[in-house]
Amino acid sequence: MALKDVALSSGSACTSASLEPSYVLRAIGADEDLAHSSIRFGLGRFTTEAEVHYTADKCVEHVTRLREMSPLWEMVQEGIDLKSIQWSQH
Repeated sequence: MALKDVALSSGSACTSASLEPSYVLRAIGADEDLAHSSIRFGLGRFTTEAEVHYTADKCVEHVTRLREMSPLWEMVQEGIDLKSIQWSQH
């Protein structure tokens, strides 16, 4: 992700070799798709409120930009359930 100033990852270091979704997110009730699409942010005791707001603003900015480029997002906006589509391999 293009957030150079932010500590984030798609999972913990101890599960970095696994393609399975976070067992913690699954344990708290997140479905598999949500658990697979999550990101983790690192916060420390010296993290400021301004840094948290900066990170949130940057995330919104990047997600908005990515959604503008995504034909799948357009389909979701039109109410199409992506799980119902039969995808063909190229």
